Parts: sequence; structure tokens; C-alpha cells
Amino acid sequence: MITSTLAFGKASASGLHKATIKHLNETTRKVSASRAPAVHAESNGNGRPRPKDDPTVQRELFMDVLSANATKRDAKQYLARFKKPQQRGSTGPPNVQTDRDARHRRDQDRLERIGVNLGGLYAPSRAIANSPQFTRHDVQEKAAVTPQQTMHVALVCLRALDTLDDRTLESLALTLAQLVKLDMRLVLVMDLDSDVASNVRDRRAAYAEQAERLLLAIRRHSPEASRFVTGALEAIGDDGAADLTVSIPKLVLEPLKRSIVPIIPSMAYTPSGQLLCADAGAVMAALTRQLSAGGDVETAQATSVDRVIVLDPAGGIPSRDRGDNAHVFINLQQEFDDIQAELAGYTGACKKDVTARPYAEHMSNLRMLNECLEMLPSASSGLIISPYEAATSSQNVATQDPTIGAGTRRQKNTLIHNLLTNKPMVSSSLPTARLPSQSTSHLDTTPPAAAAATLVKRGMPLTIVPAVDRGIGWTAPETGHTVLNLAQDPRVDLSRLVHLINDSFRRELDVQHYLDRIRGRVAGLIIAGNYEGGAILTWEKPPHAPATAPHRLVPYLDKFAVLQSSQGSSGVADILFQAMVRTCFPNGVCWRSRKDNPVNKWYFERAAGSWQIPGTNWTMFWTGDGVVEGAERWRDYIAVCESVRPSWADGKRPD
Repeated sequence: MITSTLAFGKASASGLHKATIKHLNETTRKVSASRAPAVHAESNGNGRPRPKDDPTVQRELFMDVLSANATKRDAKQYLARFKKPQQRGSTGPPNVQTDRDARHRRDQDRLERIGVNLGGLYAPSRAIANSPQFTRHDVQEKAAVTPQQTMHVALVCLRALDTLDDRTLESLALTLAQLVKLDMRLVLVMDLDSDVASNVRDRRAAYAEQAERLLLAIRRHSPEASRFVTGALEAIGDDGAADLTVSIPKLVLEPLKRSIVPIIPSMAYTPSGQLLCADAGAVMAALTRQLSAGGDVETAQATSVDRVIVLDPAGGIPSRDRGDNAHVFINLQQEFDDIQAELAGYTGACKKDVTARPYAEHMSNLRMLNECLEMLPSASSGLIISPYEAATSSQNVATQDPTIGAGTRRQKNTLIHNLLTNKPMVSSSLPTARLPSQSTSHLDTTPPAAAAATLVKRGMPLTIVPAVDRGIGWTAPETGHTVLNLAQDPRVDLSRLVHLINDSFRRELDVQHYLDRIRGRVAGLIIAGNYEGGAILTWEKPPHAPATAPHRLVPYLDKFAVLQSSQGSSGVADILFQAMVRTCFPNGVCWRSRKDNPVNKWYFERAAGSWQIPGTNWTMFWTGDGVVEGAERWRDYIAVCESVRPSWADGKRPD
């Protein structure tokens, strides 16, 4: 059975398990009761009061969570954030009664060993034993300490707020309120369109006006609401590009503790009291530096900056190499320099074409995320998304009339999906034909389509041995044999590579047998990070092909391994697969997998086609064009996938 690119059925998505929904219900109720008092009825914009725990609002939140398509692993990682730290109790005086009984037992045993049996005569009187004893102990007492739960924070930069219409702003506020209900504390940095008056006084008035719009919108959907914070930033210098510091951290931390959203304009004061217009990127960096330094020292309240979100009308980072013209995922340690050079080329074109997208703004967003994520743990991530896309799912819910029977599928909320999974909405290794349509909204208020959302992580370096030019890839050796030896090449740590394979496959590799099998066939090796993932690719000769026919060599994925601890939201598999099909073997590669391998769903989505080899337990996958159409190439691919010998120490077949 041959399956081509467009013949795959749509995979069913797994939702959050019941524990997540139960937790969300309890968290929303308990956290709301424990926070600062707030009005219990607000206007919802239609003249009707909106209760603090409106069932409709709760239902919308749960529906957004369920539609996020989070796996059980994602749910467990999300729920693990809410584990309360264990209380460190005080060390009190020793138990006097217990010590007395222990001494009595020791004395009784000693007397019995020397042949003396006094019965109960030597035992202490119960009345005396149970009576209060006034004793003095020199004991250092430590007061009971109840460590506070870590505040999980998302820094949000909202660019060009003044260009958003009221309807979009209202829906965006609903999405932000839902993030707060999911226990993500928000710090929002405002930035206005560059065409707004550059005069400091006029710009300050514009910030106040736009902040009022945002405050009212958030208040209609969140009991905790928000607060306009000015005066928290200090500029050491004479212009907006100067170094910024958070001079009064309490102005930001105190609202965060009560889940109030601090709204901070991109302005700062100098030590002399002069007000300056600041760069939004510098403001975000200053807040990242402050919040990642440990939180509130006085109350021992720790903070963790989990997300850095950029809401920019231009959307995500564009890409000329992808069919959807957008970077879905960026691994900064691997791709930052290349993407920056690509954007610089676009920026030069912008000077000649006034209708071109402002690539300078994209470069500014990329640099800002790179600077912020360098200060944060590797698990933190950045997200660049258009505010229109972030508001779309909320707009669809708000305008949807109740219907009976089947309806259209609910659109996923990108921000909630990112919070729960720390993954992009679509996998970056998916072929362009598998990507969903890029329409972000059907509303008249939506501007021309922006680039899709881009997830950015500090990520990990990628090592390719031997090095290869992008677009050319590895070429088949003319002699039919390669010189790369995994056991002797100084660029390869064989022991770590073997550990990676054993851990990923949960089986022990017969190392010598494997090295003998691939000797003279190794095309190259791809290593992600510190051997967190790896792929070994070979040039395989079909059994009946002549030895002097290098064009018959088949590019074959022999091992694809990811550490169990790195499987999930780290993106290691996507990084490896992209490097394999776009850099190392851009013209195509094949591999095989057991028919019952649970990873096959992932392979089906990324392969150009598949074939269940008759009479075997193997499914063959391939990328590239013309595999089915070329009879000789098709036979060679099947012959290789049938003939490769397993190299596992347990000897089970098939592997």
C-alpha cells in the first residue's frame, strides 16, 4: 500500500486529560478567592453585568484549553508548575517520654544479660512517666518557614497599540485575561506606532490615552484587572537607547503578586528627573534582567520568566526558504546569524519598495528576544505573533451564535496553546503542503495577512559532520565507500553517541556489530545540543546493484535518536529532521520503521510517502520527488529497507 503526500488522513489530536480540567476548575476558583478584593460584577460591553465567575467565561476558557491539543506529557509539565513547595518545619526539643522509654529498655536488657530479673520493679511508674516534666534543653529553634510558590511570569510587548481597533483590543484583552486565569502573571510593555508625535509631552499623553483603552478592556474580562505603572524605569544616559534599569521594582512586583497586569509605557526617567522616550526592546531587557534576578528579596517570592511574547501587527519572522513564507520555529543558537543576515537583505530592499513589509521591525523583534532569552533558563521561550491572530479565536467565540447540531471547528488560541505546550502551533518540520491555511481572521477589521506566529527558543547548537553547504547536501562517494569512521573520528564522541541510541530506543546496541555494518557507508552525522539528539545517515548499496555504480547508492536514515529527557517540547526531533531534509539530503532520503511503532504518526506527517513492504513488519518512508515514478529507484529503496541488518544486543527481530 503506497501512501503519497496528500493521502494521509487527519490525525486525531489528544486533548488534556481530566486531571488538567479538574485542576483548572479548582485553580480558577481558589486563586480568585485568595487574591485581592475586586468588584463582583462588571459591564461586559453590552450593558449587561458580567459576574466574576460567569459560567460562559469559564466555558470559553476550558474550550480554549481543550482545543490546544496538548498531550499528556504537556499536561504533566503544566501541572507540575503548581506543586506547592514542602514546608520546612521547626526543630523543637526532643521527646522526653521517648528518650526515657529507650533508656529503660537499654537498662532492662543490660540487667537481663547479667542474669538479674527484677520484673516490673525497675520500670518507671506510669503516673510519674505521664506527669509533666520541667526540663531545660539548649536547642536552637528555627521558626517554621512556608516557602511561597514561584510566580510564573510572561513579559508581553504590545507594539503599535494605537493602530488596533476597539473590537480587536477587546478580544485581545479576553485572551490576556484567560492567561491570567491559567496562573500566568503578565507584565505588559506598551509601544506606540512610530508615526505618533515624537515630542515627549505629546507621546506621554498618547500613552496615557491608549493605556486607558487597554485598562478598560482588560477590566471587562478579568476581576484582577490591570494597573498603569509609570516611574518604575530609570535611564542611565541621554536617549532612549541608554541602559535602562527597574529603579522601583515594587511598582511591578506588588501588582504581580495579586495577578494584576502592570502596564508599562516605553518611557523612562533619568536620575535628574527628565522623562525620555525609551526603546521597547530596552524596556523588555530591563524587566527580564530584574525579574530573572530572583524576584522579591523581602518576601522571598521567587519569579520565573517563562515566556517573552511580542504582539506585533507585522506578525512572525518571514522566511524566503519556506513555502508559507514564515519561520514557525527558530533555534537561536543555530539560526540567529543566518536569519539576521536574511532580514538585513530584506531591509535593503525596503528602501526601494515602500510597500515591502518592515523587515527592520522583524530584526528588532528577533534581537530583542535573543537578548532576553540569553538571560533566562533554556525552558523559557519567546513568541512573536500578530495581535489580530492572538485575538481571532476570542473574536470567533464572542460573535458565535448558539447553534444546534454540527458546526465549524473551533479555532485554536495560539497564546493558550503556547502556554500549555511550549510548542509552535504547527511543527516546523512539517512539509509546506501539510501546513494549515494562513488566514488569520475573516473579519473586516483584519489588516493584510501577516506572517504566521514564530516560536523562538535559545535552543541548542547543531553539529553536522562532515560540514555541508545548504542546498547542496552530501553527495554520494564516487568510489562507493566513505571515509568517515565513527569510532576514530575526533569530532565524534562514540560513547555518548551509543548512550544516546540506547536511551532513545530503550535497547542496548551491539556496538561492534553496528560499526562493522556501517563501515565505509556513513554519509554523515547530525548532533543536536550536547548529544541530546542525533541522526546517523548512510549510503546504502542495493544488494543487486553493481559495485561501480555510485548513482545507485541510496541515502538512508539509519538511526534517529532523541534522549527520553529531551522528548516533547524541546523541539530536538524537529531540529534534527529539518537539518536532514533541508541541509544534508535536500533531494530525498528514505528510512524504515516497524509497522506498530508509535512514532510512525510523526513520520507519516513529514514523509513524502510510505509503503508497507509485503511479507515484512516494515513500513518504508521517504522524502523527495520521483521515488514512485522511477522504477529503478523504487526497487533500490525497497531492497535497501529489506536488507539492512539490525544491530541490537538482545537479538530480537525486527528492531
